[in-house]
Amino acid sequence: MKLSVVVCTYNYGHLLPDTLRTLAAQTAPDFELVIIDDGSTDNTEEVAEQFRPQFQAFRYLKKTHSGPADSRNAGVRTARGTHIAFLDADDLWSPHYLCEIGKVLSAHPQADLILCEGIIVRSENGMITEAVLHRGLPALCGFARSPGEVFGIVQAFSPSGMVFSRDLYNRAGPFDVETFGWFSEDIDWVFRALEAGAFCVCLKQRLYLYRRHGGNLTEKASDSFRSWLALYSGTLKQSRKDPRIEALARRAIRSRALRFLPTCSTSEGRLLLKRAIETLDGEPLITLYYFGTYLGLVSLLKILKQFRQLLRGAFRKKLAIDLISPSESVFTAVNDRLVKPAAEGRTSGRQPA
Repeated sequence: MKLSVVVCTYNYGHLLPDTLRTLAAQTAPDFELVIIDDGSTDNTEEVAEQFRPQFQAFRYLKKTHSGPADSRNAGVRTARGTHIAFLDADDLWSPHYLCEIGKVLSAHPQADLILCEGIIVRSENGMITEAVLHRGLPALCGFARSPGEVFGIVQAFSPSGMVFSRDLYNRAGPFDVETFGWFSEDIDWVFRALEAGAFCVCLKQRLYLYRRHGGNLTEKASDSFRSWLALYSGTLKQSRKDPRIEALARRAIRSRALRFLPTCSTSEGRLLLKRAIETLDGEPLITLYYFGTYLGLVSLLKILKQFRQLLRGAFRKKLAIDLISPSESVFTAVNDRLVKPAAEGRTSGRQPA
């Protein structure tokens, strides 16, 4: 087994140093680093080249700007390893990430999809200012045998917490550039990988930090809603013959309807809801939301969202963790300030904030 780490980046020259520092700090340094630059116009190449001496195997490819899906495919094609790990250019790894992945592969050599948990953080001016627990993965070591396990995985994983074999990539096929070229290409691919019979190990350790900073593609809630409509009508078309999958897919779309409405205009929200009703061939709750847009629902949700943000800002524990600090220190600080207090709250019967 040889591991290739693929970092896809586009105009993240200001964030890339933190990411590459966590790679250089890995306690298992035997890996190939492949950086795919999706046509950046900033100083991304200069930043990457500064880190070249810190890696045993370093490859840099600059391509025409074409989106995340094409960049991920380019990374897999360029990589020489039998297993591929993605680390997005704005995320961070624990220094023990690759070591823990190696342990899984030693214990389960048949594993061709390994996922781990992470923590969502917000960073500003080189500091981590907030952190929240990411949704937990289901406990799984083997094949996903139930729709609940499949949906539990696709709604909780992140590409920066995913390692897969080249054989699985060949079975599942490349990331879909045509339908999911710019958004949710990872969710579509994992759905297909699980359908292709991936032996999946969900590692119940938080080994990456998913960094929110305002420029994330995944911050666009309306795009997420559109993507789930495409997943429903395309990727899941055949598997929806199982009524459990049909129910879970509809639930995922319903849950995203109220998330995206406060982020767009009333006219855009109404059009998207209408499209959802047509795609789902009728959905009572979304139909209710649709008619609600004529009665001020979007404005009400925007007010509620602002109020919720104020409450969260008042009660959430503020952090001040310097990303220049050693990788081990950053992860220890985040866990000490977030994970341990949450666990203590559960033990004492209190709900964590």
